[in-house]
Amino acid sequence: MPTSDNGIEDHVSAAFSRENVAFHGGEDEVLAIAAKGPRGTVLVAGISVAMLLAIWIAFFFFIFVPRGDVG
Repeated sequence: MPTSDNGIEDHVSAAFSRENVAFHGGEDEVLAIAAKGPRGTVLVAGISVAMLLAIWIAFFFFIFVPRGDVG
């Protein structure tokens, strides 16, 4: 394993340790994880879209509607 360049000979970066950067599962485990799909991503995207829609509706009813017709 390579050591760091800062003069400390005993220090080895954690990035060089296999357990810190590699998945220790088999091919079946990887396929099982991939089969579940990006649920977290869809959840975060759904929450952000719901928040954006709620903010837009709040602006519409509290800012635009009370002003009435323009013109």
